[in-house]
Amino acid sequence: MAMEHEIEKKYQVLELPTNLNDYEYMEIEQSYLNKGGAPIRLRKFKDRNSIRCVFSKKARLEEGSFECIEHNIELPEDIYNQLVTAKEGRTIFKTRYRIPIDDNLNIDLDVFHDFFEGLCIAEIEYSSIEQANSFCVPNWLGKEVTTQEEFANGYMATKANDISEYNSFMLSKHK
Repeated sequence: MAMEHEIEKKYQVLELPTNLNDYEYMEIEQSYLNKGGAPIRLRKFKDRNSIRCVFSKKARLEEGSFECIEHNIELPEDIYNQLVTAKEGRTIFKTRYRIPIDDNLNIDLDVFHDFFEGLCIAEIEYSSIEQANSFCVPNWLGKEVTTQEEFANGYMATKANDISEYNSFMLSKHK
C-alpha cells in the first residue's frame, strides 16, 4: 500500500486554456463505497496506453486544512469491476488534463462529464504549505474552493441532488 502526503488546493475555473488537447490527459471514473467518514474511493484511470485501478482512502489532516494523507492500493481491473457494484451514489466521470505552470507545479484540470457536464475544477498540488500560501494562481482560475464540501468528489458522488448547485461554477457555454 502506498501512502502519500498531499498539499493541494482546488480552484474555480473561469475559462479553459485554448490549447487544452496539447496537454497530457486521462479519463477518470471515481466511485465511493461509503457516505460517511473519510472517503473510500474506487478509481479507474485510462490514458492512451493503459488502465490503472486504485482502491483509495483520503483524509484531511484536520478540518478545513488543505493537507491530506492518501492511502492507495492498486487493483486488478476485474476486482475493481466487482467492487464498483457496491458503490454509493453516482460514479464521477471526468477528463483530467495536466498543465505545467511556474515553480515546477502542474494544474490538474478536471473537466466533468455526465451529470456534472460543464463543471470544471482545477487542483494544484504544492511542495510545501509556504508555497501553497504564497503562489499566485493563473488568471484563468477563480476563487479557491478547497474546503467547500460541495466541491469534494465524495459529496458530488453521494450527496449532490441537483446540478443547479453548481450553476455559478459552470463555464458560460453550459449555463
